[in-house]
Amino acid sequence: MNQKIKEFVKEHQQDIINDWHELVNLEGSYREKDNMLKAADWLQKKFSEAGVDCKVYCEEPEALPVVAGVLGADRKGVPVLFSGHFDTVFDKGTFGEDPFRIDEEGKAHGPGVLDMKGGVIITLYVLKALNAIGYDERPIRICFCSDEEGGKHHDIAAKIIYRYSDGCAAAFNMETSPVDYKLCTGRKWALGGKAIFHGVSAHSGNNYEVGRNAILEAAYKVIAIQNMNNMELGTNMNPAIIKGGTVANVIPDTCELVFSGRFASKAEIARVTKELKELFEKPEVDGVTIEYSIGKAGGGFEETDQNKALCAFVNHVCEAEGMHGVSSIFLGGGSDASIIAEAGTPVLCSCGVRGEWNHTDREYAVADSMFERVSMWTHVVTHMDEFHI
Repeated sequence: MNQKIKEFVKEHQQDIINDWHELVNLEGSYREKDNMLKAADWLQKKFSEAGVDCKVYCEEPEALPVVAGVLGADRKGVPVLFSGHFDTVFDKGTFGEDPFRIDEEGKAHGPGVLDMKGGVIITLYVLKALNAIGYDERPIRICFCSDEEGGKHHDIAAKIIYRYSDGCAAAFNMETSPVDYKLCTGRKWALGGKAIFHGVSAHSGNNYEVGRNAILEAAYKVIAIQNMNNMELGTNMNPAIIKGGTVANVIPDTCELVFSGRFASKAEIARVTKELKELFEKPEVDGVTIEYSIGKAGGGFEETDQNKALCAFVNHVCEAEGMHGVSSIFLGGGSDASIIAEAGTPVLCSCGVRGEWNHTDREYAVADSMFERVSMWTHVVTHMDEFHI
């Protein structure tokens, strides 16, 4: 079986690159629903051709498309899930015409080439490879959404992801992978918020004592938010954006502060949320009032024993099949693997193509790692009966 998988990947290298090229050039962010629908239709067609009974979920007017389905629904084994997203942070046209390219160093470039259209194409060819070797032991589910990067209606997609995650033996979220062969076994939660400070404007020379400086109040809060850090526990706070004032000789009567935080545990989320509420309820500058909002933390999942065991199992398969081994990493950025974890399914993230600089114009993927990861995940699926928690 090992040799058959290797032969399949070798024979289909150009097909993998061609489909990767085509999907990357189907550009679009979650802000562009029409472009997301075009990409979703393309994916539904490709996965259907690979034998997946799949559809595009986009019934509700405010929803963005989700492509989800199952290969071999009637198989006896416990399902495995491959998941992720196909939107990018970049709007269509950001990089000009036909943005996909592979340079002389074997690095692929283009919007979403790494984050995370490479991982979507890897999944497609894992399914094709499994078909080619006659695999029929367990159902393989797929679920790819188009608003992972920040769509305000992501709760709709989250429900679909949860449904496809529930009851799976394991899940592999095909997010961008580090170049050093690490797989993500946990991620920090992200929390954001905003405060608006209302003071009293006055001429800074003639009526100084009448004024109530909103920026001064914000400054107190900036320092206090920064001091909520606990790096030993993985908590880092970021007073990120501040806007206020009009001209130099007028005391500012309004100021806005946008802040965020990253957390390695739910206990720290609770601690910081409580401190933020207490902070904003007590102005330091007499006469200033504060209105604020604190968002719901999301995107994180704890580094559980079952996720570590899944990573160790993948490494075992790699070593047994003569492939490069993998190790674990805990990452600061969030992903939809958090939803899978909520379903109680062992999950690994960053399972896609290897590369660097996602979310920037320097984003690149190591082209050969597409073939490496198709082979790796195909082997992992064929060995899943050996995975025990």
